[in-house]
This record gives sequence, C-alpha cells and structure tokens, in this order.
Amino acid sequence: MTTIQVEIEVDEASTFVDAESIRTVERAIQTILGREGFGDHRHASVTVLLTGDARLRELNREFAGEDHATDVLSFAAEPSDGFPIVDQDPDDYLGDIAISIPQTERQARDKNQPFVRELSMLAIHGTLHILGYDHATADEERIMFGKTDEALDELFAG
Repeated sequence: MTTIQVEIEVDEASTFVDAESIRTVERAIQTILGREGFGDHRHASVTVLLTGDARLRELNREFAGEDHATDVLSFAAEPSDGFPIVDQDPDDYLGDIAISIPQTERQARDKNQPFVRELSMLAIHGTLHILGYDHATADEERIMFGKTDEALDELFAG
C-alpha cells in the first residue's frame, strides 16, 4: 500500500483533462516523492488542481502578485492554507499544485515533445517547490533541474 497520496481536482469548466493525464500527474508526483524519501515509512499527501489559464492567472495575481498566467504554481502547506479546500492529515500534507493545461499544451508544442512529458515535468517541478527546492541561483537551478530530469528519465525509461 502506497503512503503517497495525490488528490487531483479537475476544473472541468476551464479545461478538459483525460484519464491518462490524471494518471500521468499522479505517477510523476509519486515518482519524485519516492526519490525524495517519501513512501513506506514517510507519508505524504499532495493536492493538484488541473485548470485553465484564467485560474492560473488569478492564483498568480492573488498569491504571487504577478498579473499573468503561468504554467505551474506551488503552495507549501500552511495552517491557514485554503487552496483548494481538502481534508488532509496536517502531518502528511505537503501542499497544493496548480497546473494550466492549455499552457502545458503550448509548451509541449513549442518544445516538440509529448504533452504527457511536459505535464510530468510541471508536476515534478511543482512538487519540488513544495518540498523547498528553488531555482533562483545557478546552483539551485542545477540541483532542481537535475532532480527533475532524473525523475523524468525514470518515468519515461524504455
């Protein structure tokens, strides 16, 4: 029995997400959390919102003070957190991630790579942020992007 729980909410009014994409996000987050030591003896829970550009813009404006849509936002768990509202064990709950499906599609097209790979990358990237990783400096970027690439290699091996 896995002790890494990923709750995924789809904003159906803003975007369409198929079952494969939902499984992709879940596998990506479970992979990176497993690589970071969560699993059998260290529980973890993450909530993901898959939505459209307008919702990401709204969240970016409200929480980061930036008035534009973005691809992914991460919210580390805090007692006063309220996005999205879920019933989680506070000892295991790591935080929330919001991903814009339309932006993910555009980025995948621009990079000439499969949508599921770009979606996985954003889920991993967001998860690393809620674990405290950042990419503000060259050293931080090397570490964070290295972890992302290793997790993607594991997910898409073969």
